[in-house]
Amino acid sequence: MRLRCPVCHAEAALEAWAEDEAAREMMALLSTLDATLGRPLVAYLGLFRSGSRALSWERALRLAREALALEPDAARLAAALSQTVEQLRGKREAGDGRALSSHGYLRRVLDGLPRAAQALAAAQPQTPDSAGGRRPRATAPSATLDGLMALEDLKRRARGDDAGEAR
Repeated sequence: MRLRCPVCHAEAALEAWAEDEAAREMMALLSTLDATLGRPLVAYLGLFRSGSRALSWERALRLAREALALEPDAARLAAALSQTVEQLRGKREAGDGRALSSHGYLRRVLDGLPRAAQALAAAQPQTPDSAGGRRPRATAPSATLDGLMALEDLKRRARGDDAGEAR
């Protein structure tokens, strides 16, 4: 089976790539990733290729493994990879066509992104309390919470502990 590259239109046999151990491992690695992480990872790997040379399968595999090891949160890593690709493609369009040589730029982008816990805390609306500190603002309960509360109310009624009864 012959495949054609959609970028350069070069042709190669799939069987030939399957004979290369690093190519097989790279394809296996990519097949385990969700598209939201796999696509930016592939685009990021392309930043390591110079304009005149191809990226070897061995180097691509090593770089992919290193990049995936930088961050356990796949969503955060995908966001950092996408941001890195977008910023560096902008630099390339402006005339800086140098290939990446390390993951330093990606590390800086990751450092600038909030962690999930930090992002969640930052997204919580805050109101000042009487002591002048900060506390989360009360919000309307979710549908799940409403359902749980209704279920607990039914349990209380079934036991005869109606909350509406005067004690």
